[in-house]
This record gives sequence, C-alpha cells and structure tokens, in this order.
Amino acid sequence: MSQRAAASTDEPIACTIRMPNGLRKRIATDADRCGRSFEGQVIAVLRHYDIAPVPSEILTLALATLAEVPPSEQGMLSRKLRERVDRRR
Repeated sequence: MSQRAAASTDEPIACTIRMPNGLRKRIATDADRCGRSFEGQVIAVLRHYDIAPVPSEILTLALATLAEVPPSEQGMLSRKLRERVDRRR
C-alpha cells in the first residue's frame, strides 16, 4: 500500500517524529514545569491544537501494539507500565 493510500484511510498510523535537540530540551523543560513526562507534554501540545487522538484511541493503539507481542512477554511489559504509573503517583 502506498503512503498516499494509507494516508487516505481513517485508521491511525504510528510514526516516529524526529526533533532537533534544542526543541527536545524546550519540551522537556516545559514538561517538568507542568509535572508531565516528555511524551505526556507532546500529547498535551498536540491535543491543544486538536491533532492528537483522544485517550480511548491511544489505548486502542496501545492494545493493538500488544497484539504483536508474544503472550509470554505481555505480562512483563504491562507490569513495567504499571510500575511507571505507580511511581508518578
């Protein structure tokens, strides 16, 4: 499937965004100020401009990602995620 054909669907597509170090530092500083992770700050900024998915869509993407992980490794990944959430509380 070409990129143009993929872009025309309503399905979300995971991608990597590369940022210059200076921009990463500015976002990280702002994230610290707001009490968010770097990723959380990026999502907050994208949501502010209505270009990020809502939380339910993010969870759907996360679950779809886990579908490609062998069941024997899923428990380890979800445990690590729970530990990170618990540390933030």
